[in-house]
Amino acid sequence: MVGKKVYRSSQGKSIDLGALLLQNETVRAVGNMNVNARGDRIDNKGKSIDSKVQQKKRQYNKQIGPQDSIPQASRAPVANAIPPAPVAPDPYELQKSNAKEAEAFKETRRAEKATAKAVKATKPKAVKTPVVDESFLDVDSTPAPVVEAVPEPVASKPASGLADAIARAKTIKQEAVKTPRQLAQEKSGVKKI
Repeated sequence: MVGKKVYRSSQGKSIDLGALLLQNETVRAVGNMNVNARGDRIDNKGKSIDSKVQQKKRQYNKQIGPQDSIPQASRAPVANAIPPAPVAPDPYELQKSNAKEAEAFKETRRAEKATAKAVKATKPKAVKTPVVDESFLDVDSTPAPVVEAVPEPVASKPASGLADAIARAKTIKQEAVKTPRQLAQEKSGVKKI
């Protein structure tokens, strides 16, 4: 139970505490708990009433439950309840079929890309014409001059997407949150001393 603990005293003698503990484990321990050095409960005459092992078993069974009995089934088991294990397919056959499927998928993708390119090449490009809203015309019914939109000069760096457009459109100013002490210092007027 206890490992070998050998100490040397101030006079040079060696003391084996492990052997000393094993030698005196049945002796009454000091105190009012009525146990010996091993932890067994003992009576007035020093005989063991309840061993430490039995105490630990009771404590374990109280928390977990007794493990001695085997649980019984409440009903009879059903015959052939478990389906037979499926037979594993041949890995070489699987590899061949996967290769065939992959090749067929690649062929369909190539055909789809080719048809998409052909449709895109034959489609005429639409020209946008400016739409004039007639509700904004003058009272004397003279048509307003049509102003064509002048494209903005192209920057050296092209726009990279929605995030850049949003970033250019609005700027956000972020201020640090001030502590109550800083807010009090900023107030004008009489301050507490």
